[in-house]
Amino acid sequence: MNEICCHYEKAILVERKWFFIFIFLSLIIPLLSFSGLLKPNCEMLGVWFQRSGAASVVFAIFAEFKADKMSNILNSDMVGPTFHKTYDKYLFQVKAYNYAAISFIVLGTLIWGYGDLLFKI
Repeated sequence: MNEICCHYEKAILVERKWFFIFIFLSLIIPLLSFSGLLKPNCEMLGVWFQRSGAASVVFAIFAEFKADKMSNILNSDMVGPTFHKTYDKYLFQVKAYNYAAISFIVLGTLIWGYGDLLFKI
């Protein structure tokens, strides 16, 4: 692949790397808190899990920013000769990343608001 062909793809791949980092953090924080990792002794597990939802939402919002940046690359007005090849290759992925990030924002919000109720059953 020549340098011109890679311009758009390189930009998308950089944003995609950060997207996956933020989505991973958004997922792992509630999972680790659910196990009680790093929980203070005076804190109840349900409340600790519920609080992890706030951090999960923050990282999911960062992931959404990265997905939006990828979308902006694909919606550029100034395009080169290899733009359409990159557009066709990544359009479905970028849309999926946007939906995934929004799903993680919703999930984190539900944990943040109602996560302690899982432990009262």
